[in-house]
Amino acid sequence: MTNSKNYNLFLFLSTLTRSLVEVFSVIILYNKGYKISDIFLFLLIMYFVGIIVNTISLIINYKFILIVSNITYGLSYLFLSFMPKTTINLIILAIILSLSSYSYHAIRHKLALYTQDKPTNKNITLFLVLIYIATIISNILGVLFIKKLNIYLTSIIIFISSIICLFPVLTLKNSPKEKVSLKDLNIPKRKIIFNILEQSKVLFLELQPLYIYINVKSAFSYIGIFNIIINASSLIIMLFISKKIALKHFKLVTIFLGIILILKLNITNSKTLLLIAFLEGIAVKLYEKYSITKLYTPNTKNITSYLIAEEIIFFTTKTILMLVFIILSFSLTKILYILILGIVYLRWYGMVKVIKEKFVVIGKEGSTLDGEGFIQKLWDDANSHF
Repeated sequence: MTNSKNYNLFLFLSTLTRSLVEVFSVIILYNKGYKISDIFLFLLIMYFVGIIVNTISLIINYKFILIVSNITYGLSYLFLSFMPKTTINLIILAIILSLSSYSYHAIRHKLALYTQDKPTNKNITLFLVLIYIATIISNILGVLFIKKLNIYLTSIIIFISSIICLFPVLTLKNSPKEKVSLKDLNIPKRKIIFNILEQSKVLFLELQPLYIYINVKSAFSYIGIFNIIINASSLIIMLFISKKIALKHFKLVTIFLGIILILKLNITNSKTLLLIAFLEGIAVKLYEKYSITKLYTPNTKNITSYLIAEEIIFFTTKTILMLVFIILSFSLTKILYILILGIVYLRWYGMVKVIKEKFVVIGKEGSTLDGEGFIQKLWDDANSHF
């Protein structure tokens, strides 16, 4: 198989494996007797360690990193299933999970850029479709495994699957060595601000399963169904709703998103909340393709340095946010409301300050959703006619 096909297979299998119980991890900690404040500490440590992990993992040989990452990922859930409730164990788990989870994400992005000649709308759409389908299947299997096999046997399955999903990428050629330098990357200020605001959405999605479990229905199966519906509606959006519709109505969609998220925090009826999940999947994911496009269209040929800078921004932002929430002793509900403000403002900022709905180069029309190299492609196409 080609490098791109090997990567796509790896993306699907690794997402399938890592989504089996990832969404349930904070709930498992809660059921072990840890307080919400303990879980906040757990996330803070994960994010802080993630800053270091991502920097190191992008410099070292990616095959070595993926082998270590996948083995430790399987071991981390084995440790979670057996560990007694102590603060030391919570810290150890946070470090192991950060090592295994965040090194994987950094390498995944790096391989996506190296295995595709030029990331196109078609490639990026395929990436997201593979992720959504794998997540839906994984959530179904995760619920069944935990319900029928318990967390111990599920952890063993995760460990074995983590090893299997390595095979597609071990056949890839090593990426070219690059000199790491963050001095001349010239990442636009608007892109940095956009990436900072994007972490509001990431944090919200990581905390919402715990909120639903505590306030709506304390059942792993319900959390699994909720996530299945979100990803199913996201898949529909990705396949059938055009970006032009999204741009044309982005103000209405942003208002709609804010209403949906606020409703979710005020609805305790489990059946009604599933409808909200479907609407949330549409509203939250509507611009995800744009976010991925921004990440996969760097302004530099030094991909390693670029990704290190992006990952540092991501994890530093989440570390600071979680640290502030802990210091101010904010409740889970209050944190989610604050994150909603960040999400809504992100959509406004992204659509108004970053995206230009339409531009024309010698009679050809395009949008910044087509990627940062789209203007150059239009010029190249125009010049080829002269």
